[in-house]
Amino acid sequence: MEFFVHIGDRRLRVERHGSEIRVDGEPVEAELQGGRAHPVRTLRAAARTHRLIATRNGKGRWRVDLDGERHESEVLDRGQEAIRAARMAAGGAGGLSPLTAPMPGLVLRIEVEVGDRVAEGDGLVIVEAMKMENELTAAAPARVSAVHVSEGTAVEKGQLLIEFEEPEDDG
Repeated sequence: MEFFVHIGDRRLRVERHGSEIRVDGEPVEAELQGGRAHPVRTLRAAARTHRLIATRNGKGRWRVDLDGERHESEVLDRGQEAIRAARMAAGGAGGLSPLTAPMPGLVLRIEVEVGDRVAEGDGLVIVEAMKMENELTAAAPARVSAVHVSEGTAVEKGQLLIEFEEPEDDG
């Protein structure tokens, strides 16, 4: 199993094969103790013991308290990581860049309409790709100015899905 963990500007590639764990290709000896019924766990890693509390904070997002220090993180599988990388390459971090399909797929749901205000991280479109549902989210606060697809539409990589404009100031 492979997944990617984003903590701030840091990105870690984590692979788990049975009891073997690798972080960015390096083997890591770690043991997590504690049940799923309680969020407080004990993590033993690198010959040290840590108190760990992990709380789900949205889809793929976690608030992690490690020895009393809080970290916000995002955990993505390979497909979600590809979507994130494609959005960043297309200027997703720049704010009002249009939303394009990061890979070929089928639009399952559209979660916004023209005129809707969205905040960073709000869900916009659910696209099925590689037999997985992928939620495409807003990269920055904006107002939806155009929706170019409908539910059931097959899309190609790079196809324009949604356009944005600056949100009006309500103040």
